[in-house]
Amino acid sequence: MRTLLATAFAVALMLPSASAQRWGRERFPDSGACFFRDANFRGDYFCVRAGDDVPRVPDDMNDQISSIRLFGRAEVVVFRDIRFNGGSLRLDHNASNLRDENWNDRISSMRVQASGQRSDRFGDLNDADRGRDRARGPAPADVDRIVRRAYQDVLGRDPDEGGLRQYRSRIVDDHWTEEQVRDSLRNSPEYREKTTMTRPKAQEIVRKAYLNMLKREPDAAGAEAYIQHVLRDNWSQDDVEKDLRRSPEYRQKNR
Repeated sequence: MRTLLATAFAVALMLPSASAQRWGRERFPDSGACFFRDANFRGDYFCVRAGDDVPRVPDDMNDQISSIRLFGRAEVVVFRDIRFNGGSLRLDHNASNLRDENWNDRISSMRVQASGQRSDRFGDLNDADRGRDRARGPAPADVDRIVRRAYQDVLGRDPDEGGLRQYRSRIVDDHWTEEQVRDSLRNSPEYREKTTMTRPKAQEIVRKAYLNMLKREPDAAGAEAYIQHVLRDNWSQDDVEKDLRRSPEYRQKNR
């Protein structure tokens, strides 16, 4: 019996933190975020500490988050799809009702990180030490990590060599913060192209959803309704696929 208990305990310790999370009433973190089933920070919730990523929200929590509360100097980036894919939303403030952000019940993965990292790093220093630390600047590895994280969160890709070199110089030479890097990326033509939804893009989203779920090209009437959802309501491919799963045709094909 003791051997069985020891084995079970060892297995539990090896489980990744995201898999171990369950809806409940756990203690709020000093720095991190809590994700609530209902608006206004009500209902069951789970919490993630700053510095942790959740590449896949467990099934019993997936697409069931309606409000987010931040603690300490934390910010969160949420994603519509697993593994940090799909549309994303960055929050550095409490979101009492994600319906206002058009993100209610749409979160499948998230990253929680410390905000204002340079401020945190200098916060406990006196003026003289703070000045010397700013003069030295962050370590090269930290700079590259900041740039790569900003690119992944904003553009969904790793930086090219030219972009990495440009923003590395901004951080080291001009003392840019990570938020300034993100703001610059959000003002780039690539970001505008990526985030501006057009009818051809909407048509391709619907087409891929039909091929994945129903294994056929979309019919004109059915496709148009979903195209309007994508254009008007910011539906992702995952949203279209979820709706198609409820269709009689999908249920008939998967009996």
